[in-house]
Amino acid sequence: MPALSASGRRTLNVVFAITQALVPALPALGYGITVGARDGFASPPEVPAGYAFSIWGVIFLLSLIYAVVQVLPSARATRLYAQIGTPSWVLFALSTLWMMVAQFDGPTALLLVIILAMLAIALRLLLEVSATSARQEDVPGRQLLAVLFGLYAGWLSLAAFLNISTFLREQDLAPLGLANWQYAIAILLPAALLVAVMLGRSRGQGWYLIAAVWGLAGVVVANMDAALPQAYVAVAAASLAVLLSAIALFSRREA
Repeated sequence: MPALSASGRRTLNVVFAITQALVPALPALGYGITVGARDGFASPPEVPAGYAFSIWGVIFLLSLIYAVVQVLPSARATRLYAQIGTPSWVLFALSTLWMMVAQFDGPTALLLVIILAMLAIALRLLLEVSATSARQEDVPGRQLLAVLFGLYAGWLSLAAFLNISTFLREQDLAPLGLANWQYAIAILLPAALLVAVMLGRSRGQGWYLIAAVWGLAGVVVANMDAALPQAYVAVAAASLAVLLSAIALFSRREA
């Protein structure tokens, strides 16, 4: 099978940046259902408040801008855009696929596989872009890349664990004998651990931290008015956000 050409790679980035931005509108046109409708608008304690998911709008907009920038002659001539071109279009394509599967009520197991693949790719992109920033290479749109893939990876670092939780709940494997609030904290802890590790590897990448803290803040908002013991989830999420911010600050100072 012939390798994908550079122009083909750039074209796929444009195509899938557009599709991932347009697919969420399909339910409004009568095709499929919204993700919220699929879940029955159920909100277990580990799920952020609805407003937090608006971060996808920012990510999709930045993806469209990136799709334009990467076709410019100044970007085509750089090593970084050649390195990230394939994983970025695959990430956008998987994002499109995840939404299609969710909106047409596909299996949760498939959604989980897709989002785990998305997470792996987004983390790779985060590290590629962070390494370039550390070397202070002159790359067109370098700040755009940092914001886009920092937000993408940071949000997916939480979202992937929420998908794991959804799968376990649907299989009646959760809450693993725990109370709902205890299980919610048990889901947030490994997500926070992943974020902490990646903050160390990315030298405290600020946009990655912002997306993760944004998600945790959404969990705080979703649980802050709940009665005890569910309110402990808000306390745990707030504590993790503070801890991760401290880790990011330390990582930046050590870089």
